[in-house]
Amino acid sequence: MVGRTHIAAGVAASLALVPLSGGPVACLPAVIGGALGGLACDTDVGSSEGSRQLRRAWVALAAIVAASLVADRALDAGVCAYALRHLGMEQLAGMALLVAVLACGRASGHRGFSHSLLGLVVAVAAVRLAYPPLVTYFAMGYVSHVLLDLLNKRPVRLFWPVGRGVSLGACKAGGVLDNVLCALGVLVAVGLIAWHAGVRLPMGLPLPPSLPFALPFPMP
Repeated sequence: MVGRTHIAAGVAASLALVPLSGGPVACLPAVIGGALGGLACDTDVGSSEGSRQLRRAWVALAAIVAASLVADRALDAGVCAYALRHLGMEQLAGMALLVAVLACGRASGHRGFSHSLLGLVVAVAAVRLAYPPLVTYFAMGYVSHVLLDLLNKRPVRLFWPVGRGVSLGACKAGGVLDNVLCALGVLVAVGLIAWHAGVRLPMGLPLPPSLPFALPFPMP
């Protein structure tokens, strides 16, 4: 899948974890964490391999994070304030570990370590150390990235460093299904943000007050 699809899917999946009773402030960590997790895997793409589209995706990610931080300041959501209050050795260790994960992913080649179950566990552990309120959303974005790439024709080394890659071969990057999933992700993300902002559907369609299952990670 292309970068924009991973960002859209990561944000949409993360926003789905936010309780529907929450306001727009509750969406900010989900947007930041989902966007970061949704594209973090693709730091393993070398400059010679990186397409213009992927570079645009990184620019879009930077814009999303920057806009979220501006909204954090305007809404006094506390995202930046939390980081400043809790900055210490544990957080620095988490950031260093995350950099190491991304570097290892780059060294192992595209869809290698960074797309594996081991890479997922270590990356989530790093974010848990660096910024706990984002960990659930980052994990959701990361998982969505790996799952979407499994649909691609190019194998994903899910069980790196052993075994061959896994591929369902359902689509190719930039193809019709890729574009459909991107559009669906954008629609879901916009719809959920609109709901949290107080916009309601005219027909009064019922929506569940919370998720009907337990999350594998503690909610911030």
